Amino acid sequence: MRGRRLIAYVHVGGVAYGPGDEIPADVLRRIGEHAFADPEVDDDQGDGTGSGGDVEAPPRSGRGSGEAAWRAFAEQHSVEVAADASREDIVAACEAAGLVEREE
Repeated sequence: MRGRRLIAYVHVGGVAYGPGDEIPADVLRRIGEHAFADPEVDDDQGDGTGSGGDVEAPPRSGRGSGEAAWRAFAEQHSVEVAADASREDIVAACEAAGLVEREE
């Protein structure tokens, strides 16, 4: 995983991977780009938990639009969401924080 760091924990095939973990190549191919930190942007805290950088919001539907992707996006931007929040709740919180536009 040299040069690539996850912005939050992801689960692939029943295994959790997080910032700083070594990720096998076959697993890397299954993780969407939105789950990785931008290597050009400095991390505020240096530990993968900072909110620095502009990361594109996950898609609203289709591949990469799940609860985990939206939760990682919200966490990177310091948007607080409950541990049991649904994907829709997380998207709404991101809308309320002004990170994404509301869909009509």
